[in-house]
Parts: sequence; structure tokens; C-alpha cells
Amino acid sequence: MVRRVVSRDGTRIAVAETGDPAAPVVVCVHGYPDDRTVWDGVVAELASRFHVVTYDVRGAGESDRPARRADYRLDRLTEDLTAVLAAVSPDRPAHLIAHDWGSVQSWHAVTSDALRGRIASFTSISGPSLDHAADWFRSRLRNPARWAPALRQLLHSTYILFFQIPLVPELGWRSGLGRQLLRKVSGSAAGRPAVADAVHGLELYRANIGAHLSRPRPRTVEIPVQVLAPLGDPYVTPALQTEVTRWVPRLWVRRLPGGHWIPRERPDVIARCAAELVEHIEGAPESRSLRRARAADFDGHLVVVTGASRFARAVASAFEAAGAEVRADGHEVPDVVVDDQGRAREFAARMAERGEGGHLVLHDPAEAARLRTLFPALGVVVAGDGPVDRAARRVLRAVARTRHAGV
Repeated sequence: MVRRVVSRDGTRIAVAETGDPAAPVVVCVHGYPDDRTVWDGVVAELASRFHVVTYDVRGAGESDRPARRADYRLDRLTEDLTAVLAAVSPDRPAHLIAHDWGSVQSWHAVTSDALRGRIASFTSISGPSLDHAADWFRSRLRNPARWAPALRQLLHSTYILFFQIPLVPELGWRSGLGRQLLRKVSGSAAGRPAVADAVHGLELYRANIGAHLSRPRPRTVEIPVQVLAPLGDPYVTPALQTEVTRWVPRLWVRRLPGGHWIPRERPDVIARCAAELVEHIEGAPESRSLRRARAADFDGHLVVVTGASRFARAVASAFEAAGAEVRADGHEVPDVVVDDQGRAREFAARMAERGEGGHLVLHDPAEAARLRTLFPALGVVVAGDGPVDRAARRVLRAVARTRHAGV
């Protein structure tokens, strides 16, 4: 059932609700050029535990499409979210999950005073704060030694310049070329956006990008924030999304295998990650994977070491000293497998199914090459020769390096 909520300026917002009305409220905010249906798979996973709300942002789906560019500014979008929260969760703070421009507008909302005390947690996917992004770019471009991440992101963001051109992007969408290019870059997970949604949503870029990037006002976020950064996102690099500790004191970061439209690709993974944060904020103990997501070292990591060779024992000691829990086996899906018994494929299949990456450590270079092909979302490290203690330290460094940079 869909109802209309009226925003401060009279814009009508289409809102859908499902799940247990007495459970914690989770509000999902979609991006461009989507509508609320981008969340259908995630909603199906969450509805048994939460009161789940999705809505079409202004200009998309069944919501009104204002004609003026000024009506797409972030302050207006915050007013829409305020109206939705007042309707669906008037008496308790709600939890936000947002993607793409839904994340951009939600960052603006959670860093302003308008919704202070109304949001309990925020899970952001593939969308940075424009103010944080502007400061991120400036801090890197001032130092030539730090240019590489900024230049990489600029290459990923060239489409934004195209969207600023009058009339041409609209013609691209109406001719069908926009859909073709979107599917070529992002695959079938991008869906088939409605032409009207794509055309009206261009005003999000035109009304906000220049103003915030030229005059940023980066502000601290007081609520718990989880960033889910897809490693294969062709539009937003993980660095731009995750390097926000200056502004977010309570931060969890997960770098996930997947592309920009990971809510469609792996709704199970998105739902599980979001639910773990919601349940923790609602009073549940912090899960192992949440501990892993906020740890600078290997705290929260589960390392399985098969075999009892000198090398296996040395690696186990190295990971334990770095904060990991080391086991010989178990039912939990591990984060790292050090394989001395030819069981890497067995664990790799379980790790790939979980959808949060992981690492395999092997001695055989040929088998390592095969596993890289079979399981491209996992990091594969070849242990190498030499003294076992030195080899163990090399393994630890290799896993630590790729854990933060992706695989």
C-alpha cells in the first residue's frame, strides 16, 4: 500500500511500508535514476524483523516532479525525509539505509540540525557527502604526493560534467542512448530507469554539485554511520566514501565485492550488513563482522588455519598477535584461510556466498592462480619460501594491505 506524505513546500511524496509496525523503523532512500523499487530485494530480507519504509524521492516514481531547479536542492530533500519520518516514525528515531543520491541527501540530512534526534543510525552505500567530498578533494590536491586517489575519482566522475550541459543529457535519455550506456557501464543490475525519472533527476546534479563543491561546509556526524563501499563501483571510489573518520567518530566500514547497484546484485548482503548495525544500536551485542568493520587491526577477524606445520603455527601466532581469532576449523565463515591441507576451495565457496570478501593463503602458485579465476572477489596470497617466521610476516602484511585497498 502506498500513501502520500506532503512535504513542507507541498510536494507529495509516495511512501510504501511493510513489516512489523511495532519493530524498529528502517527507512530506505534510493538514488538516481532509480525509484523505490531498487530496494525490493533488501526489503524482502528485512521485513520479517523491522518496519521497513521506502519512498520515491521528488522527481521520481509516484512522487511529484517539481518544475523548478531550486526545488531539488538538498535542503528540500531533507524536508521530504523529515515529512516521511514524521509520518512513519513520529515517536522514535528511525534507521536510514541509503544508496547513491539517496546517500548524498541523507549525509546532508544527518549533518544538519533539522533531524537532530530523529535518526538512530545511517548506512550509506555508494554516495558521499558533497561537503565531505569537496574537502577530501582539496586536501589531496594540495599535496602532489596524494594526487592519485583524487585523480582516480575525477576519472570516475566525468559523467557529472556531462550532466551539467543543458538539454543534451535529456536528449540522451529520451533517445534511449542513456539506457544503453548505463547498461554498458553498469550491467543489468542498473535496471531500466523510467525516462521521466532520469530526466527530472538531472536537476539533483545541477542544483547541488556546484554549490557544495565550491563552498563546502563539512560537518561532524553525531550518529553511528556504516559505509558499505562496493569495490567495483565505476562512479564512486572506495576512498571517497570511506575516508571520513575526521567527521564521523562512530564509523564502521565494509569494502564489499560488487558494483554500484549492489542493492540489486546482493540484496542479502546489504540487508545483513544493515541489520547488524540496526540491531546493535537497538541493544544487541556488536557482531563479529561489525567489530571487523571498525577495527584498524585484525580485531573481529576469524582466521582458519588448516594443518599443523611449522608455517601454519607461525601464521596462526602472527594473526593472533594482530588481534584475530584463530581456529583450526568451524562452522562460521572465516575472513582468512591459511590452507595447508588442500581445502581452500571448500572455504572459498562459503566466503564468496557470504559476499563480504576474504583472503586465501596457499603455498601452490598454480592453485592460487586457479582460485583467483574461480573466486575473483577473494584475495589470494602465495605464502612463498624462506624461514617460516619471515614468510608468516609477509602473509600478514599482504592480507593487511589488500584488506584496505580491495582485492
